[in-house]
Amino acid sequence: MAFLKSSDTHCFIKDRKAETAITHMIFFIAAILIAMTVIAVMSANVQSLTGATASSSKVLSEQIKTDITIISDPKIIPYDSTSKEYTFYAKNTGRTDLDTEYLDVFIDGLHVDPENIEMEFFDQDVLWRPGDTLVVNMKVTDEMTTGDHRILIATENGKSDSMDFRI
Repeated sequence: MAFLKSSDTHCFIKDRKAETAITHMIFFIAAILIAMTVIAVMSANVQSLTGATASSSKVLSEQIKTDITIISDPKIIPYDSTSKEYTFYAKNTGRTDLDTEYLDVFIDGLHVDPENIEMEFFDQDVLWRPGDTLVVNMKVTDEMTTGDHRILIATENGKSDSMDFRI
């Protein structure tokens, strides 16, 4: 520093202060950019969680409003030997309309192929409305064995009812 004049030393000290301020400014801008990135990522996650919660709430609401009851007499299950069909009756005891296309039927824990099931209403409606009775005709290749059996009918949102019956 011997080659610097005393006035140059004074400018160098001033530049040091400016250099510190610029460094602080760079760190401040970097901190702001990092904070904005974190906020952008967090808001995307919050929006995703909000959407998932809304969807889950809708499904839960539909499940609460949906209810079905199998109303067949478990001691006498109608069987038509000419068409090889068992007939079961179920009632929509909930508060929502149900589409029979999305119903699943299980006998003794085994899923019954929809091709072997014919569902109809007494009033020839398209939707299974609250209070309506659904007639479920199930075609079989062989008559069920004598003994205890179970039928389960499940709706599209998971609500179901089952009934034990004896043949």
